[in-house]
Amino acid sequence: MAATGPPDAWLQEYDDAKKSANDILTLIQDRNVHHGNGSSEASRLTAQARKRLATLGTTVEALADRIESATSVTENEKNRRRDLITALRSRRQQMLLSLKRDANPANRAALLEGAGQGKPKETADTAGLNNQGLVQLQRDLMKEQDEQVLQLEQTVNSTRHMAITIDEELQLHNRLLDDLDEDVNVTHSRMRAAQKRVRQVLRDSGGCKFSCMAFVLALVLVVLIVLLFKLL
Repeated sequence: MAATGPPDAWLQEYDDAKKSANDILTLIQDRNVHHGNGSSEASRLTAQARKRLATLGTTVEALADRIESATSVTENEKNRRRDLITALRSRRQQMLLSLKRDANPANRAALLEGAGQGKPKETADTAGLNNQGLVQLQRDLMKEQDEQVLQLEQTVNSTRHMAITIDEELQLHNRLLDDLDEDVNVTHSRMRAAQKRVRQVLRDSGGCKFSCMAFVLALVLVVLIVLLFKLL
């Protein structure tokens, strides 16, 4: 969407929130890599990350509310912004979940899938990796999940836009059918009025019945031709 005026305040605040999410992720990764021995520094970084995630959550919900109340943006732009908020919420939720895991990279069990459910098992992916390798593997898995979520969101967004287009087409066809129905009703009323006038003429003329019948037939033929052209 090309900018034609002052920068959109909503987009600026969204960019700030996205940058904040990146900073929090860096903070969590720094804690996991450099302060994973249960030290006071690790606890301080964890508390700081939780606080910033809470602030981020408030900001995200405020941005979401402002989408619905906005009157100066198109519906397509609103849909795009809703998708951005959904992705940011998902990213924040993943970071919250990561804080619930054991923050000690030296504890290998906490970096393996299934930790906390008995003795963790090595897999083909984790065998032979040191602690730094396990941390990198976890990051790669999270990145892959983010990409999959993004693809799903794009598919949902495309489907939503297609549904909106179909709904608009249906509304257009309904309006056309209503117009056609109105034209048929008007023509029917005119035919009834013409028939009434013809019956009156027949009663008044007496001896001119043949001529009147020919006139009526010609009038009906004209009306049918008009109706046929309207329907086509």
